[in-house]
Amino acid sequence: MAGTSVRVVHERALTRITIDRAERLNSLTTRDLLELASAVDESDDGITKVVVLTGAGRAFCSGADLSEGVDASTVGAAQKLVETIVRVRPVVVAAINGPAAGVGASIALACDLTLAARSAFLLTPFLRLGLVPDGGATYSLVSRAGTARAARIALGGERLTASDAAAWGLVGEVVEDGELEARVDEVVSGLLDAPVDAIFETKALLRGADLAGVKAAGQAELDSQSRLLATPEFARARTGFLAKSPVSFRDQ
Repeated sequence: MAGTSVRVVHERALTRITIDRAERLNSLTTRDLLELASAVDESDDGITKVVVLTGAGRAFCSGADLSEGVDASTVGAAQKLVETIVRVRPVVVAAINGPAAGVGASIALACDLTLAARSAFLLTPFLRLGLVPDGGATYSLVSRAGTARAARIALGGERLTASDAAAWGLVGEVVEDGELEARVDEVVSGLLDAPVDAIFETKALLRGADLAGVKAAGQAELDSQSRLLATPEFARARTGFLAKSPVSFRDQ
């Protein structure tokens, strides 16, 4: 696939997709999100059984690239990606090699299988930016962790370690740093040994209800996010974020 930020390698029944913006901690522009969605969609060729999604360098994905500008099209592109991950027939494995923040967390949560390095973490900092979670996260968080924990994550904005994320049902498995790639390869090998039709049917049964939930949540998120992205509060919060000087709205 053409594109400087998404690296795709096909190996028979396996597709490896790497977010390749290590110098930006794999933050994503609207174009990057659309390229990722296209790469995942193209894997649904009837032959590919497994897609492995990971990030280059020390991060999985640090979220949307606020320095490039974020608008409703960015939110829509993120939604297209997560819906594609849930919809396609191949099993999508998230190899969470480092921080998964913002939409990066949303993408990880949308995957069928999630394996994380012990030093990795999930972070949903939307609230302090004057925004709501997007990329289907309002559905994924509740469906995986339950309402109480989803509220703690979305409203508290705390960094969730890989171990805690696994305990809360947000990550399937945690492995020691340096062992993630080997463990992912082991999981993938087992899937590649299975018949393709059985893999497709199993995923469809497991994720059928999720697709409807992600779509409904995504539309509601897009409506809210479109309003919030146009507010002065978001403009102030974005400026503070880029300057690494968080803004308080206590006295507004």
